[in-house]
Amino acid sequence: MSLVTIVLVDDHKLIRQGIRSLLEAQQRYEVVGEANDGREGFELIERVSPDIAIIDMMIPNLNGIEIARLVNQRGLRTKILILTMCDTATYAVRALQGGALGYILKDSDFSEILHAIQNVLISKRYLSPEIAEEVLDLLLKAGAGKEEDALNLLSPREREILQLVGEGKTNSSIADQLTLSIRTVESHRFNTMKKLRLNSHADLVKFAINTGLVTSSPHI
Repeated sequence: MSLVTIVLVDDHKLIRQGIRSLLEAQQRYEVVGEANDGREGFELIERVSPDIAIIDMMIPNLNGIEIARLVNQRGLRTKILILTMCDTATYAVRALQGGALGYILKDSDFSEILHAIQNVLISKRYLSPEIAEEVLDLLLKAGAGKEEDALNLLSPREREILQLVGEGKTNSSIADQLTLSIRTVESHRFNTMKKLRLNSHADLVKFAINTGLVTSSPHI
């Protein structure tokens, strides 16, 4: 039986090392790469095409939902499992809508993580039991709401820049990070504000927080 290949994307090295050690002790899984931010993580997924990517929700530069969206949009084979401290059902719904197959909390037992991996591997959705009922209730009440619908109006690049704005990055630092001109970043910001009918930088940051692109507190 061939090994299941896995990529780990989390900005905490200790967490990546712990998960790698536990997985590889099973002698069924092979961790083929690690990344400590979202952009690096997505590029790694594109490059090595693992069976599964285990991704932190609130990772810098490109969060777990946005990675799932990009993997889905590009038609990549990798299945996405979100591993996070964010126990809010709205985030879980948005992750599933973005293309993730699993959403599991970081305080879960390792046996539950293995169970989630096994489900995701055969394309079955998996939610931590602690939030599953709340997620179902939210879905029955028409999903994540008007702001999520508005978010879908944005292009992948506009969502990426919106997250970086929400993280407090300046136009100049965003331009450097994405290898774009400042004028291009400004153009994307203008288009984003126009599409979302927002009027200020503060409105952009608030929108990014409300839609789960960033968190209002330091990410975990």
